[in-house]
Amino acid sequence: MERFKNILLVVNSQAKNPAALSCAFSLAKNNSAKLKIIDVVNEIPSYRPMVPESIKNINIYDLLAEEKREYLDRLLRPFEKEGVERSVKILTGTPFLEIIREVIRESHDLVIVTPEGKSEFKDMLFGTTTMHLMRKCPCPVWAIKPSSDVPFPRILAAVDPDPEDKEEISLNKMILEMSSSLARMQESELHIVHVWDFLVRSVMIPKNTTDEMADEMRTIHKSWFDDLVEKHAPDLPEDQIHLVKGEAGIQISRLAKEKDIDLIVMGTLSRAGIPGLFIGNTAEKILYRVDCSVLAVKPEGFVSPVLAD
Repeated sequence: MERFKNILLVVNSQAKNPAALSCAFSLAKNNSAKLKIIDVVNEIPSYRPMVPESIKNINIYDLLAEEKREYLDRLLRPFEKEGVERSVKILTGTPFLEIIREVIRESHDLVIVTPEGKSEFKDMLFGTTTMHLMRKCPCPVWAIKPSSDVPFPRILAAVDPDPEDKEEISLNKMILEMSSSLARMQESELHIVHVWDFLVRSVMIPKNTTDEMADEMRTIHKSWFDDLVEKHAPDLPEDQIHLVKGEAGIQISRLAKEKDIDLIVMGTLSRAGIPGLFIGNTAEKILYRVDCSVLAVKPEGFVSPVLAD
């Protein structure tokens, strides 16, 4: 995880932040990285209800910003002796837009956030800040659920090897480098999964023929997967390497639950659609099914649809 040198921690004063704080300070300390902690004052609707004359001239944004700054000061007090170069900033506007603009302005290489929602990812809607960041932020986004154990005892890296796809090759490399490095740093148990499927179904093709075709497809995917694991995690025990047949969103979520995974490291490559609108069907299905933290990685060269100001 030494690739991260300029970390942005997004604090949500309405959520429990200790796990995200602990992770951010630990990562910054181990990497000798800079750490910026931010909170965002939401835009106030242009329509404002009737207010007493005595407070009409008070700048509401200033009051809210000062309240958030005081909250951050209290929150960060236990970390004063960590020896981490840190700064605090309060932004104003639509949260996901201001966070991404800050990332672009200051060249942050990682965003850490506590997801919203009553049950972390399970209750999230597409309009939430976390999902917007997953889709549109140009750097990796690490969503740490409030109840996470830090460090993370069990990590699952989800890869999709294809030697003909340059974007996938680059993305798989990033996923495995990050997950392996984090597992070493935290002495975590690392699992790697690749899910493949065979979708040919036809009454015109005999079952024994489709079975043979499926076996051939499995052999191809196993070869790709074996090569990838051998290159990036050659010493990983066999029972921590998972080649699974089925629908990726369902099978990765099932494996995460079965192995009691604390953190999934995955890519958010979308093969179709408007950039920033879709993060890939598999990634979205995983986010809505799992109950663990997620580190989402973009392919190299990803350009955010959000413009810097």
